[in-house]
Amino acid sequence: MIKHPEPYLITAGGKIRCRRCKAQSSRTKLQCSKPALKGKNVCQFHGGKSTGPKTQEGKDRIRRAHWKDGESSKEAREAQSAKSLMFCYLDDLMHHLPLMSGVEKRAGRKPKGYIAYNLHTKEGLEAALEKSKPSS
Repeated sequence: MIKHPEPYLITAGGKIRCRRCKAQSSRTKLQCSKPALKGKNVCQFHGGKSTGPKTQEGKDRIRRAHWKDGESSKEAREAQSAKSLMFCYLDDLMHHLPLMSGVEKRAGRKPKGYIAYNLHTKEGLEAALEKSKPSS
């Protein structure tokens, strides 16, 4: 394995000096030995020619090609996040009230948008109750 490979390659019998591809093999951890494309850091085999879709039609075509089901769409993730937030507030309320005695609170990261309200105040309790209502 080459620790510090040369950043440039000499090709065409020493007539052309070009940059070396920066891609690395995940199996052998060796750097690619092909020259990088002009203005890029990788060769054509490691994505140097790829520019991705530019027009909205091209982007929509790629989105349709990768669509499997609606479970991982942006709308589905937002709905799941809202539901998780609602259950988090319900969990807080049930532990504040003696409804879940002997049961520990849920472990893990709180959902996005979670605010830890002080449930010992009237305002905090009302805010948590409002957030724990299911959205229709």
